[in-house]
Parts: sequence; C-alpha cells; structure tokens
Amino acid sequence: MGAPRRANRGSNKNDVPFAAERRALNTWLLGTQGDGITVPCAFCQRPLFFSEITRDRYPIPGRKGGRYVRGNIRAACMSCNASDGARQAALERAKAKVLRDARNARRRARYAQRRSEGLERAGGSRSTQDA
Repeated sequence: MGAPRRANRGSNKNDVPFAAERRALNTWLLGTQGDGITVPCAFCQRPLFFSEITRDRYPIPGRKGGRYVRGNIRAACMSCNASDGARQAALERAKAKVLRDARNARRRARYAQRRSEGLERAGGSRSTQDA
C-alpha cells in the first residue's frame, strides 16, 4: 500500500521528521558529508556514527522557517546541537540591540538638530511668560 500518510499537524514547518525520514536523512548525511560510516560534527568535528547523529537546520534556522530537508541540514552531536540554538538566538538579540541603539542615536541627533533650528528661527531662545 505504501507509507502511511502524515497527519495534518497544522502549519508548523519546524516539525521533526518521522523515524523513517530521520533514518533516510542520517544515511544521506553519512554519504554526502561523511565517509559512509562516520560524519564529522559541524561544530566540534567529532566523528559521529549513525546512531549519534542529530540534525541541525542550516543555513536557514528553524526560527526563520528552515525545515529538515536535504540541503538545509548538517550533522551535529547532541551537546553541540543543544547549545547552538541558544548561542544563535543570543547573537541575534545582541545584533538587534546594536542596530536599535544606533537607530535611537540617529533619532536623538535629528531631534536635537530640529530643536536647535526651531530655537534659532524663534529669535534665539524661547521666553516663558508669567501668568
């Protein structure tokens, strides 16, 4: 009859493949990135046997819509793969903070320039009137 159809689990594109798909991906990794018996970890270069392989979504990570498909996975050992997601998320947060701080500094500079131009047009300084 064929393989059983996958149940519709909604629109989550980060679904981990079923066992048969995982075996096929591990075999593909051993053949393309390894020597057929072992494959090096993408991070620490430790040789991994078939049963030790975990897959890391790269170059498109899961939080950006990456899927577990050929061409978007690399082999990783369990410890490296577990720490990679947190490390990448921290790097992205740091990068976003740098960009946000630079944008805010530009906004503050524009505000100060507009304010000083407004004071010059008004005749030097603004006077406050007593009520």
